[in-house]
Formats: sequence, C-alpha cells, structure tokens
Amino acid sequence: MGRERSVRLIRPPRDGVGVVLLAVPRETAYYTFVEIPCEIGGRGFAMHRTGLGTLYHVRVGDAEDCDCDCRGFLRWGYCKHVLGLLALVKAGRL
Repeated sequence: MGRERSVRLIRPPRDGVGVVLLAVPRETAYYTFVEIPCEIGGRGFAMHRTGLGTLYHVRVGDAEDCDCDCRGFLRWGYCKHVLGLLALVKAGRL
C-alpha cells in the first residue's frame, strides 16, 4: 500500500514568490518558494516552510538533477520537496 501525497499550487509565482501546499500522510504544510539560479543542471528553488522558518534548497529536473538539503532526501534519496516541485514542473504549472 502506497503513501498518499499531494501538492497544490496555492499561488503561482508573483514577483518571483509562489506558495505551495505539500501534504503527506501525517503532515500538511505551506511553503513559499522562489526560483534561484542553478548552474549544475535542473532548476533550483529555495523553499521556506511557513511558521517554522525552515529553509530548503531544492533542485529538480532529470533524475540525476534532483536533490534537496532536507533530512529526508539525505536519508532516502527523495523527499516531499523534490516530488512536489517536480510534479508541478512536469504538469507545466511552474
């Protein structure tokens, strides 16, 4: 049985800043994000979890161009930040 995850673009980037909702089985959180320059492949984003002040640097693209500096990605090689932004990019929403 798979875990249910969802991503919803709450506000497309306006003046460079967007808002996304990431939901995983036991947690739902809002993040603001901005696209940042990425010179090593893929697209770079800075994501700030609202209310907690946690900032994550996320890179999405082809499989070899995806990473995040959160603990989940460092442990498992994937995370909700990468999966969420990647889904929005592939859907043409970002």
